[in-house]
Amino acid sequence: MAQDIPETVNTDRNKLDKSQFCSNPLTMQRRTVIYISDQPHPAETSGELAIRLRQAVEARGDIVVATFSDPAAGQGKGRFSGWNALLGSLDGVDQVAVATAADLPGRTLNHLLKIFGILRDHGTSLCLVADGIDTATGSTAFLDLISAYRAAKLSQAIRRGQARAVEAGKVIGRPAIPRGVVVGIQRSLASGAGIRWTARRFAVSGGTVINIRKSMTSHAGIEAS
Repeated sequence: MAQDIPETVNTDRNKLDKSQFCSNPLTMQRRTVIYISDQPHPAETSGELAIRLRQAVEARGDIVVATFSDPAAGQGKGRFSGWNALLGSLDGVDQVAVATAADLPGRTLNHLLKIFGILRDHGTSLCLVADGIDTATGSTAFLDLISAYRAAKLSQAIRRGQARAVEAGKVIGRPAIPRGVVVGIQRSLASGAGIRWTARRFAVSGGTVINIRKSMTSHAGIEAS
């Protein structure tokens, strides 16, 4: 009789009994563990994300044998406790499933290569569910993984920089155009002046003049209605 694999595993302590990963000889299901990082997912709690990932894995005919999660907003050595526990329980695991490349630990390509090397040594593939990438499908998927990882980590670095700037009291983005300049541009456009001429006169970009003209048009339409 095939061994029953538990539907859920107690992940409060991120511990896993490796005997739970015994193969089922009657099926070709990939035994999958889910990883939930501390990265925020808009409009979705970690519990809801875990359910969505489980549904995606099972929809492919695979089976979820455990879920590991990092503490929310973790810091210091304990930040990646869930991930570290997962890496220590890879024997008998066919696949690791995460939501996106942004959920993988690390910041550089070297970090990704180290992760991939550990998984490869255990014969375990990596699936990014939302990105539609599964390294079990071949080398092309690995190239897609690299691209997704680089893009995700760059975005994270930008957000960290912006957060530090805000904490330091700096203003993010372009400074607001003085009200007097806006009024001057509106009068210039109303008198029939061109976009380029107006932009040079008030030392702003052509895009700024175009946006002000659009606002003038929309306001005129609202008043007409």
